[in-house]
Amino acid sequence: MTAGLGGGESVADETLLLPKIDYYLDESEPDILVLRRQDDAFVAAFSVQGATKEGMLEATKEDYRALVEANKNISRQAPSHD
Repeated sequence: MTAGLGGGESVADETLLLPKIDYYLDESEPDILVLRRQDDAFVAAFSVQGATKEGMLEATKEDYRALVEANKNISRQAPSHD
């Protein structure tokens, strides 16, 4: 299972352009599903028996929002070249 978010996210009056980010399920453990980003970064873990599509989608959205916020903070700290 893969899912993608990105390409441009509007936050307040600013548009932040982030690359599309793909997420995938790591099913290498028999009892645990691990949601990871395309760079293999850990996002969330779910019990195989208790995992829901809605829970995984919410974890993906929370992770993406955190990336947008981090990018927003970095761009505010960047020196202006005026």
